[in-house]
Amino acid sequence: MVFTMKEGGFGVGDYVAFGVLCSASCAGGIWYSAVGSRTKAVVDIKDYLLGGRAMSTFPVAMSLIASYVSGVTILGTPAEIYNYGTQYWLVIVGVTLSCVVVATVYLPVFCTLRLSSSYEYLELRFNRNVRAVASILFLLDEVLFLPMVVYVPALAFNQLTGFNVFAVGGIMVVICGLYTVLGGLRAVVWTDSVQTGVMFIGVFLVAAAGTIAVGGVKAIIDVANQSGRLQLSNWNFSPYERQTGWGAIFGGFLYWTCFNSVNQTMVQRYIALSTKRKAITALGIFCIGAILAISLCVWCGLAAWTAWVTGGCSPGGAPLVDDRLLPAFVTYVARMQHLPGLAGVFLAGVFGAGLSSLSAVLNACALVAVEDILRGWLRIRLRPLVEGLIARLCTGILAIVSVVMLIVIEKLGGVLGVATALSAIAASTTCGIFTLGMVCWWVGPKGAIAGGIAGALVAGTTSLGTQAAAAKGLRSPPLNITAECARNATVVSVSDLDPETIFPLFRISYHWIAPLGLVSTLIVGALVGWLFDKKQTNKMDAELFTPVIWRWLPREAHDNAGVTRRTLSPIDESPAPSSPLILAKLDKIEVNGETSK
Repeated sequence: MVFTMKEGGFGVGDYVAFGVLCSASCAGGIWYSAVGSRTKAVVDIKDYLLGGRAMSTFPVAMSLIASYVSGVTILGTPAEIYNYGTQYWLVIVGVTLSCVVVATVYLPVFCTLRLSSSYEYLELRFNRNVRAVASILFLLDEVLFLPMVVYVPALAFNQLTGFNVFAVGGIMVVICGLYTVLGGLRAVVWTDSVQTGVMFIGVFLVAAAGTIAVGGVKAIIDVANQSGRLQLSNWNFSPYERQTGWGAIFGGFLYWTCFNSVNQTMVQRYIALSTKRKAITALGIFCIGAILAISLCVWCGLAAWTAWVTGGCSPGGAPLVDDRLLPAFVTYVARMQHLPGLAGVFLAGVFGAGLSSLSAVLNACALVAVEDILRGWLRIRLRPLVEGLIARLCTGILAIVSVVMLIVIEKLGGVLGVATALSAIAASTTCGIFTLGMVCWWVGPKGAIAGGIAGALVAGTTSLGTQAAAAKGLRSPPLNITAECARNATVVSVSDLDPETIFPLFRISYHWIAPLGLVSTLIVGALVGWLFDKKQTNKMDAELFTPVIWRWLPREAHDNAGVTRRTLSPIDESPAPSSPLILAKLDKIEVNGETSK
């Protein structure tokens, strides 16, 4: 059977499987919405946004996975592998390294201070203006990223059923917005858990059935190897190549670190747990889940490539293919293996991934709007009931914006590169500001703001420039194909646009956008802080800095350890459950060869 990339269709079994799985995945969210919409929950803004800080570890870990592994990953990764080979798979090394860095550098600070918002740290370390800059960057970033999360499931549904993309996106936002607006973090986390499970089931079934359909594991490896798709040896340092080992590992490491370390979507879940140990456990489960999800999607891309090559290299499936690859391959496998309902299970998984990512971002944005913008920056304190209603209003507005922005997303390139490029703007800048605060004790507000502006300008200009070039038709050429497929003169379709006519910065791989923004923030911030920030006005409290650099901190920082945290809580309140894990080390700290207490 020939794989043409034009496959589609949804049978009765598919509709049944899709309906049952989607209903099951949303049932928890609707139930928590009913509970959360009672008067007490509406008044308790902390419970709405943080789940009472008493969430269970495994559901939070599944929600962490859902926060990143969206439909963008499920549809974008197979197309990336199909076009450019397995070099991208090395990003799992970057994922692992990033989780280690987050657990040792950033997480201890958040678990000790027990803040409501990650950006609240910036006010404690610098001032409220720095907090506002980072918060606004986050909200702008999510406005750009949310449409991607909605577009991918809507695109898959459109290809399989023919329904209009905007109509599907609207329905998806209404469903997700309902339980997110009413139920808060509890509804989001528990629904994410079920939806993430559905996502893994759908992708695993496609990978398994697809492997059988094309002749087994050996057939996939042989075809991928012979056609040059099984590639892990490209270590070119050129930033203009879309996929290299350095780009996937180093660029992936910095991007994932920026996203996992200080992004409110992730930190909100860390601090919803009661102890640092539980937060690290959840982070470890997230790491394993993310690696598994990426690996399954990589394998699906190789299986689809094998189906195309062994099926005679139909012109319709020739590289460069877009993000409709996996839905078409699912239909192909269902017909080959006579598996009614497979497409329905797969689509339910894509929808589950999209809904969980959407709800996670919406809830995090609501928290930032209330805690960081309203309370932190504008210093407006309203009745808890009013604040709860404002949080829900922000969630609803962002949901509507995500649908309207679908018009723009349709005109851009592959979703994986687009999503990574856009989210790198705020992720790299805010991570740089937090890193300046936790590592560079000589940096004050001037250095932090200057670094943030520099990072945002560099990352934003590069990211938007690359997307403008993509809209003009600039595409990285795919890897070579087999000699048999090359005989078909219509197989490769690459833009006639001369890359040399594009400004060099706008031609770099999306892997390097986050490193550019992060490095720019750190260099400019460190220099400006050293030259212009008054050292005597910088806040010196060891708990505001990562434990990694404690031995190099000035003595004043150790003498003031814990002062900031104690001013945040009532005097009669016991220390945060996770604090002893950090503060126990403060009894004796070596400074310049001397021991201080």
